[in-house]
Amino acid sequence: MRVKFPLSLKFFALFTLLLVLVIAVSTLVITRTVSVKIMEQVEWRGISLAKFLASQAAEALLQEDDLTLVSITTGLKRSNPGVLKAVVVDNRGILVSHSDSILLKDKPYSVRGIRVYKEVRDKLANKPILVKLFEGGSAIGVELPMIDRIRGEKLGKVYVFLSRKAIDEAANSTRSLLFVVGLVAVLGGAVISWFFSRMITRNIEVLLEDLEEIGKGNLEHEVRVRSNDEIGLIAEAIGTMTSQLKQAQEKIIESEKLKHEVEVARRIQSILLPKSMPRMPGYEFSAAYHPALVVGGDYYDYFRMLGGQWGFLVADVSGKGVGGSLVMVMFRTIIHSEAPISSSAKELLLKAHESIVGEIPDDMYITAGIASLQPANGTVSLSSAGHNPPLYYSARTGKATYLELEGAPVGLSMLDRDVLEEVLEERTVNLDSGDVIMLYSDGITEAVNLRGEQFGEERLKRTFLSLASRGATAEEMKDAILDRISEFTKGAPQSDDITLLIIRRV
Repeated sequence: MRVKFPLSLKFFALFTLLLVLVIAVSTLVITRTVSVKIMEQVEWRGISLAKFLASQAAEALLQEDDLTLVSITTGLKRSNPGVLKAVVVDNRGILVSHSDSILLKDKPYSVRGIRVYKEVRDKLANKPILVKLFEGGSAIGVELPMIDRIRGEKLGKVYVFLSRKAIDEAANSTRSLLFVVGLVAVLGGAVISWFFSRMITRNIEVLLEDLEEIGKGNLEHEVRVRSNDEIGLIAEAIGTMTSQLKQAQEKIIESEKLKHEVEVARRIQSILLPKSMPRMPGYEFSAAYHPALVVGGDYYDYFRMLGGQWGFLVADVSGKGVGGSLVMVMFRTIIHSEAPISSSAKELLLKAHESIVGEIPDDMYITAGIASLQPANGTVSLSSAGHNPPLYYSARTGKATYLELEGAPVGLSMLDRDVLEEVLEERTVNLDSGDVIMLYSDGITEAVNLRGEQFGEERLKRTFLSLASRGATAEEMKDAILDRISEFTKGAPQSDDITLLIIRRV
């Protein structure tokens, strides 16, 4: 984009204007100073001539020597260039002698059309006198009293008029000289200012070109300005900014790639999770899964087992994100391959451990709770691989209890099959009408509200008991528990995956 008023033109115009103003003010000041100095010299000369005239005219006036008076006044004018006229008057104001004409003698004399602009104290014949300076038209006048040197009496006054031509000529000459000097200075300064403004703004123009190129997305473009001034610092900052933008762009690209990979993993995970729960006469099933991240580490599922049993599982991988999802997919594959040939929940966990140990990182493991249901008689076999204890509601007693089961996570490299078989506990319960079993992950009990409080096992147990005791369906229980957790953690971020699975006999 082209600018209408380039910075170099603004610098040039500003500097030139300042230069003109400085020279104009300097011209006025210098001209006035010269005029004042010349004026002072003219005044001093006028006073000196007036004192000379007064002393000479006083002697001639006392001797009544008119010829000498005329000679003095005319001689003063003739011998001193710049003197316009010299006048002598007596105490009565009668003209005694005039340098211009003897015919004016004995006529009254007064000075008109002039103004007194200065009064000076001086001495004449060792007597203090008052000298008046006045100006009018093109003349400067000096008025001085005549004193009798012997008696000290005032005899009259003398006037000396000098031309202002010398002052005006000096002022004009000075003004002309300063004008020429100023013109040369302005032209020279303008050239210099244009040179320096171009030198300064050239780097700015280059920076603008660099910024325009960077603005187009070319983050490989290097800033071309190299200078040890503020513009150089700006150029360095732009270079740093470009480098940081490049790094940010690379991070965004990597983030987009990761986001795409996570989205793919999420789709795979959503495909692997059951689309619906099984339909079975005399039973209700419901499940829910809410990952804390886009891709979580929790997993629930159902599958057929040996002897007509149905297996129900809730598992939690010790990792979140894509890594946890991949381990979960591996675990699911193993469960589905081993379940049809496994007769109990404990046996299935042992086979899963054998298959997955050594195949996942040493710092990862899987906790799982499995319930194997025999639909014909309502027998449920429960086993836990270090997972949260299942909740069991008995309609006969009207009580809800946690079924604490011994066990250890599967996939730990430090555990071999024999040790895990010894550790794993299996418990069997008979489901009567109205009985409920719930498997869940720690994302429910460890859900945190804004005050830092956990939802906890006791609150979960009370909610579960309240719903089961009033005959809520499995679906209603699932929705109510999730709503209760959402209400408890309102405004707080979800810290872990939330998974639950409910089995109810009707």
